[in-house]
Amino acid sequence: MLDPIVRDYLFHDLRLKCTRDKLILGGIAVAVVILAFLGWVDVLEGRNPFVIWVWVPYSIAGSLIGYFILAFLDRERRVRAFHLLTIVSVMVVAGPAAAFFNGLFEAPIKFVTVGFFEEGMKIVPVLLLAIYVPNLIRTRKDGIVYGALAGMGFNIIEIGFYIAKQLHENSLLESLYLHSTRFGLWGLGSHIIWSAFVGLGIGFAAESTKHGWAKWSRAVYFYLIAAVSHSLYDLGLNGLGIIVVSQIESMIRGIDLSDVATEVYGPGPINDGMRYGVYVWTIVLIIVMIVQIRRSFRLENTIQIDELSTEDPDVITEPELQQLKGERLFFKRRYNEFPKQVGAKMVLYQNMLAIFKHRILQQHLSGASAEPVAALRGAIQALRSQAG
Repeated sequence: MLDPIVRDYLFHDLRLKCTRDKLILGGIAVAVVILAFLGWVDVLEGRNPFVIWVWVPYSIAGSLIGYFILAFLDRERRVRAFHLLTIVSVMVVAGPAAAFFNGLFEAPIKFVTVGFFEEGMKIVPVLLLAIYVPNLIRTRKDGIVYGALAGMGFNIIEIGFYIAKQLHENSLLESLYLHSTRFGLWGLGSHIIWSAFVGLGIGFAAESTKHGWAKWSRAVYFYLIAAVSHSLYDLGLNGLGIIVVSQIESMIRGIDLSDVATEVYGPGPINDGMRYGVYVWTIVLIIVMIVQIRRSFRLENTIQIDELSTEDPDVITEPELQQLKGERLFFKRRYNEFPKQVGAKMVLYQNMLAIFKHRILQQHLSGASAEPVAALRGAIQALRSQAG
């Protein structure tokens, strides 16, 4: 259940207040669900869906550390219900819809188009959230996190599918060794990287005060970059990363690579190359996102300081403000004079208050649109009174 204050904050500007918006969203939802149904039919090929879903818990377990890293990055204004919504919507709907489009072509054309179809469908839930729930994704860091969550949802269901498919050809252990390489490091594999990069473009759009193409152009460019990177990877350039990682590991361990060149179904340099080689191919995208996460944190911290500095002490005290000014990316403020849950909720409300005040100023919103400001102030004051 969503916290009532958080729910009101998120849904205050929900873009579903006119019939046109409802019809557009409904039409998109119906179209994607139909494509997903056709995709599931194509993927299952008459088999029981259980053969894929039985491996989903394994895929989830392999993604847990990656999820906790993303949740950690999103702790400024965390809304776990939307994390789950993003992951599940891609697993059940957007991912299978991409499979439908992939099934329209045969190799090698399929490998040319795969990046465009998969990156396009994976990001649909994130794009809809950014448009229809505008208070959810407000910064480039938000975009990266939700893009990565979308990629995680796709990766979870894809791993389940490939393990189930591989079991017809190899043993269980061989299948797990081969397709667990798709987790990459801590579950943050290739799909997470590409989707996070597209999400970065959506985050830039969320920060922008422009309209039309000027607002969304970077989201389109980032999508095209991720799609081309994905397609080239599937066309064979994944071998570049595999070779680099395998060669480095074989030299460190003193192994002759030619002796293990066919060993992909067990531990060793080749299997590790398949697992970690994607980071060689996507290193530029990774560096760009790391830089932008740091910049986004500094931007959010500046906004919080500017907007909360004008608040009364019953909203944020001077010692609390000093803690805010000393925050770092990996070390957030804690109000130890309050019970842990109360202090964490107070920080959450203060952060939301700052971001919403900034949005009012940035977008010249009317007084009616500022209602969450009073609600958040009241909630902070109530927490302070209860704890006192």
